[in-house]
Amino acid sequence: MPRLTICLLLVSAAAAAQDPALANAMQDFNAGRNARAAAGFREAAGSASGGDRATAELYEAQSLERLGLPFSAFLQYARIVQQGPAHPYWLKAMEGAAREAGELHDDVLAPNLFEKAWNEQVSALPKEPQARVNASLALLAYRAGRYDAAAGFAARVPADTQSWPEARYVAGLLAQRAEPARAVPIFTELAAMQNASRELRELAMLALGRTLYGLRRYAEAGAAYARLPRFSRHWDEALFEGAYADLRNGDPGGALGRLHSLRSPHLSDEFAPESLSLTAIIFHQRCLYPEVRAALAQFDREYLPMRDQVKKLLALDLPAEEHWRMLAAGDPRLPPAVQHHLQKNERVASFRAHLAALDREAARIRSDGSLAGTALGDDLIDGIAQQKQLIAQLAGRFARGRLLDMARLVDVLEGDKELIAFETLKGEKEMLEERYDASARLASQTLRRPDLPPAGHEYWPFDGEYWPDEIGYYRYTLKDACPRRQE
Repeated sequence: MPRLTICLLLVSAAAAAQDPALANAMQDFNAGRNARAAAGFREAAGSASGGDRATAELYEAQSLERLGLPFSAFLQYARIVQQGPAHPYWLKAMEGAAREAGELHDDVLAPNLFEKAWNEQVSALPKEPQARVNASLALLAYRAGRYDAAAGFAARVPADTQSWPEARYVAGLLAQRAEPARAVPIFTELAAMQNASRELRELAMLALGRTLYGLRRYAEAGAAYARLPRFSRHWDEALFEGAYADLRNGDPGGALGRLHSLRSPHLSDEFAPESLSLTAIIFHQRCLYPEVRAALAQFDREYLPMRDQVKKLLALDLPAEEHWRMLAAGDPRLPPAVQHHLQKNERVASFRAHLAALDREAARIRSDGSLAGTALGDDLIDGIAQQKQLIAQLAGRFARGRLLDMARLVDVLEGDKELIAFETLKGEKEMLEERYDASARLASQTLRRPDLPPAGHEYWPFDGEYWPDEIGYYRYTLKDACPRRQE
């Protein structure tokens, strides 16, 4: 994100300043001695009053921004914003806070600051920081379930700003809820938007598939899911949801192929219990009962122990930040698939990126001879430490919530599994009572090769060996053992 030029006071302002500390700090600022200036402005803010104090507060933030310390600068801008519009530099502070929030990619602290401070004066901000504020508030309102407010903030973001893709994503999510057909062109546009981040484009592809599925446009949904890059962060979701789209589109072989990819060794660290439930359902629809039992047994082996381990951890009622520490690489308390599933969550990734930025800033302060060991440097380090503690608590609460969701999901799927197992036993019993020869029925059928696209693909039968360039392109052909269909 390009940094905006910091507005300078005229040199004559130093002479006009009433407070001596402010005058000295202003001289340092204009001479580019930014660390000395920041310390001087902090001293002046403590001793001056009125306009001089307000000037010192603003210029401390700008000095920190010049030093390349985005969080420390943001924190100082935030202190001004919290004083309200009566502060003479309130708008300048809002602009600076929005700018530094963009540098930090902060979707936690900044949106809450903007929400508490927002008033119609925000419309007087320059276009880019105003767009950043409104896009942040749109996402915050959407996550809180305040959909009308989210729509209002998203509509305030102009198309020629850097925050436009984020605002369009929120607009698409809102349309998906109320008018899904209107969400299709929004997500289609966003998935191809070059100035959108890769993460946002992939989320748009996933949202497009879900929207088309909800509209019962299953073939288009399957194609949308197939557009997600292979082995990308959300590819496992696209494979599973695409399998549902294929099944509803009358293509169980395509569905099983996607599920086969999802269970390949290259994706063995994915948390996908629903894939085994769906596999069992597809086989059950064709009375392939041994395959049904194999899928259910695999579910029991893999996911019931994971659920039990997660439930034991949740029962310990650990501090929130401890749940965050469990996501660190090598921490043995969570099953690897559960840990991986949380690590690649976009909110968790945002928390991690924010904490990494704080670590980089702390390291920079400690290595800067003009800041390290000074009162200002120590204060900045303390502020960063407090922010890290806050983020760890917020992230830990989020992680705990996701762990609860994962445990509940396996509970639900276990109930579904019992129902599928009962129906399987019932079907086998009926075959025995009717002396129906399922083996003969299967032997009478011939498996055909799957259809291939007209160009760019070759047929290779799967022999138990997985190759990375084949994963994602598997297809099954199925026999049918059900007696009713024979009739």
